[in-house]
Amino acid sequence: MRLSLRGAVAACLATVAVTVALTSCGTAETSVAETTTTSPTPTPAPTPATTPTAKPTVVPRTSPTPASTADVTVDVSIAGGKITAGGQAVVKAKPGQTVRITAVSDVPESLHVHGYDKTLDLKPGKPGSVEFTTSIKGIFEVETHESGKLVFKLQVS
Repeated sequence: MRLSLRGAVAACLATVAVTVALTSCGTAETSVAETTTTSPTPTPAPTPATTPTAKPTVVPRTSPTPASTADVTVDVSIAGGKITAGGQAVVKAKPGQTVRITAVSDVPESLHVHGYDKTLDLKPGKPGSVEFTTSIKGIFEVETHESGKLVFKLQVS
């Protein structure tokens, strides 16, 4: 028996129909409506009511605030592997006072104030500062993270 292309397609379709019918054979409760699937109509994504026209300006926390008046200021310089903090080994402050540390470095570095968990990341040649209000009494080390050197001690009493 020789089949034409049309006959071969018809035979394949009949085989598929029988296979589909047999797979749903075991579920007597299944109705035609339950086996019919429909594709949901895609819902377009909502568009925002307003579209921003410009990017917001982000000011880093460590940038100096020109109008700021700190009670205690410390100027730190890191150059040629040497660190100076205005000749002060211990900087004194009272609870509630504002401390401002300004620093510049010739290498990438960061200063960390222990106890207050304040960090100042420095890029070569770019001054930066960090300002905070003292609230904890004690002696706190301010050190460099990359070189691990003590810059000064902050005494709050």
